[in-house]
Amino acid sequence: MARRRKSSGGGGASWLETYSDMVTLLLTFFILLYAMSTIDAQKYAIIVQAFSKGNQVEETLEEMSGTGMMEGGSIQVEDADEEDIDQLYEMLKDYVEENNLGDSVELSKSEEYVFIRFSDNITFRGYSNDLNQSGKDILDVLANGLNLVEDYIEEVIIAGHTAEVENDKTNIDRTLSTDRANAVLQYLESKNVINPAKYLAIGYGLYSPIADNSTPQGRAKNRRVEIYISRKGYPISYTKMIKNTINGSEDTSGESTEYRSNTVQ
Repeated sequence: MARRRKSSGGGGASWLETYSDMVTLLLTFFILLYAMSTIDAQKYAIIVQAFSKGNQVEETLEEMSGTGMMEGGSIQVEDADEEDIDQLYEMLKDYVEENNLGDSVELSKSEEYVFIRFSDNITFRGYSNDLNQSGKDILDVLANGLNLVEDYIEEVIIAGHTAEVENDKTNIDRTLSTDRANAVLQYLESKNVINPAKYLAIGYGLYSPIADNSTPQGRAKNRRVEIYISRKGYPISYTKMIKNTINGSEDTSGESTEYRSNTVQ
């Protein structure tokens, strides 16, 4: 009679361990699919490409992080910088166009700044330094824009100008231009939208004309308030130069010592 072989003990549950591993992997796979379902096709393609490169996965993910596609360990949409000071320029431009103020307000911008020029008739009257309502209205728009883009602003320089008129006294013009610049500064500062240390007021008097003072039209152009808003990284910073001079620092490289209205036409 043949002997019955003894079954070997242990190892009978090995299939269960393999099955458990497979279930775990499937669960991980489905979680990954769910996480990837919230990203767009471009980022999906990058992830697939990264996994197909084996040891280059980490390098690809670092590249994605450097372009703003990953933040805090998760993939995010790469948005354009919509809060740059260009947004401030567009707000003012829209307001000027909607209210037909093209003859009274000039706007320009560059890589370094946003520049605004207000004619006398929209801000002040005669020899007054009291703001007109029309001036307050557009300064309200400016204040809203400054509030949105403060992190991108280096400095807000406000310059007052008057016109040379026969029998006018120079000291009156100098004082008036300074008082007007300060009136604009104080109005903006009262809105509490940016750090007050970023404001600077300058009174040029009649010494920086942009038109012929011998005609009424020329004098009207010369009576103006200008606001120069410098972009961070491209400052023409008067306050920094003053502080450097007071503190005896010679680090003024890259900073211009001249601000003239006729550089922006």
